[in-house]
Amino acid sequence: MAPPGGKDLSYKIFGLDHMEGEVFADAFARQVNTILTSLGKIDKELNGGKRFEYMVSGLAVDTSDRGATAQSAQIEFREKVISEKPIQASPCSRMVSVGVSVGGAQTFESVSNADEVILDALAKLSKKAGQRFNYATMRNGGPELIRVDPFLSGQVAAIVNKAQKQADQAVSNFFVGSAIGSFDGVIEAVDLAGDAPSARLILSAGGKPIDSVLFDMDLEEVRMALGSRVRVTGRAIYGAASALPVRIEIRSIERVGQSSIIDLAGSMPSIPFDFWTDAD
Repeated sequence: MAPPGGKDLSYKIFGLDHMEGEVFADAFARQVNTILTSLGKIDKELNGGKRFEYMVSGLAVDTSDRGATAQSAQIEFREKVISEKPIQASPCSRMVSVGVSVGGAQTFESVSNADEVILDALAKLSKKAGQRFNYATMRNGGPELIRVDPFLSGQVAAIVNKAQKQADQAVSNFFVGSAIGSFDGVIEAVDLAGDAPSARLILSAGGKPIDSVLFDMDLEEVRMALGSRVRVTGRAIYGAASALPVRIEIRSIERVGQSSIIDLAGSMPSIPFDFWTDAD
């Protein structure tokens, strides 16, 4: 961290040629806000809490960068330690380090939640490059420099898309598909409008709510079953995130008692489940 009066991060934004090189005030303000918000999040991820405040150590508008009418607006920050608790890393340093890596390759892999925050920040910073500003640069006092421009935006997008594809291809430990089964619980929150009314089944086992749809059901029978313990049968649709279905297409309802949802709180009876895979 820099001493008082020093700088830990500088950000310079260059104006658009067709605007005579002047820098939009709102574009500059949004960029600064994105940086500050991200640094706060990175601080908590790296250090386990808020360890720094960010002080303005420099602020300038310069017309000497690209000609008499071209301008750049620059702000410099210093990380001011405000906590006596341990500090693992500098958010400013990590942001620049990740940015340099991202700008140089599409194979960057994040190693912490802090890196995910930085990737999101770089995506936001570069999103309007070429539209609301020409480009920007970021550095933290050393020779390394990040150019914030459409190329950086593409680099970030490629990394994020690659990570998303890898996540989508990951093998789930849970069954994915649909199956016919029976479930024990209480039906509540029914919306009887339309051809396929919706409901919510609160499972007896664990009290988990399952979104449900009522197919070919006698609506009067459904009304009579509201708030009572029932056994429903239908097609259960399963996703990769849980062993529980994400939806049940209820075809029949059998009342198995007069208990209300209050009576089921904390109960953990087994779920009758006659299972076979659906062709769909």
